[in-house]
Amino acid sequence: MTKGTQLWPGDRMRAFFLAHIRRETALDAQAAEKLADVFLKAVNRMLVWEMPEPVPLAPAKTPPSKGKGKAHDGKPAVKSSDAKSGAGKAAPGGAETPAFDPYRFSAMVVLAKTGKDGLMKRLAEIRGAEHLKAFAEAQHLGIDRALSKPEELRKAIAAATEQRLADRRAAAS
Repeated sequence: MTKGTQLWPGDRMRAFFLAHIRRETALDAQAAEKLADVFLKAVNRMLVWEMPEPVPLAPAKTPPSKGKGKAHDGKPAVKSSDAKSGAGKAAPGGAETPAFDPYRFSAMVVLAKTGKDGLMKRLAEIRGAEHLKAFAEAQHLGIDRALSKPEELRKAIAAATEQRLADRRAAAS
C-alpha cells in the first residue's frame, strides 16, 4: 500500500469531488458544481490514495436559458475567483480542464522510493512541454530550457532529479 496524498480545500480537492460526482451521478454541470462546492465547504482536509481522472461534463438536459447566473450568450457566468485563478477553462470539446499542478508529486520522493523507472512513469502523466518546464521550475530542477520535446524534457528532469538526490546524499554523509 502506498502513502496517501493529503488534500486541503482548494482546486485539487474540488477537482477530486467533481471527478467522482461526474463519474457516479447523472447530474448536470451546474448541479455537480454546486454539490462539489458543498463538499468543499464541509471538508477541512482529506487523505486520498488515488486521484481520479477528470471526467468530462455531462451534457445539459435542458437548453440554455437567459436566466439568473447566465451570461448574455446563455453560457454560465464565470465567477471572479475562477477568472483570477484560471480554473474552469474549457477545452475544445467543452470539458472543463483542471489547472496544472506542478506540486502534484515530488520528483525527489518518487525517485527515492520507486527509482528512475517509477519517476519516468509519473512524468509520462504530464503531457505538454510547457507543463514539464513548469514542473521542473517548481521543483527546483536545473534543466536546459531550450529543450522543446516532452520526451527530452522528461529525460532531463529525471537526470536533474538524480543529480539533486546524489548531491543531497553526499552532503548528508
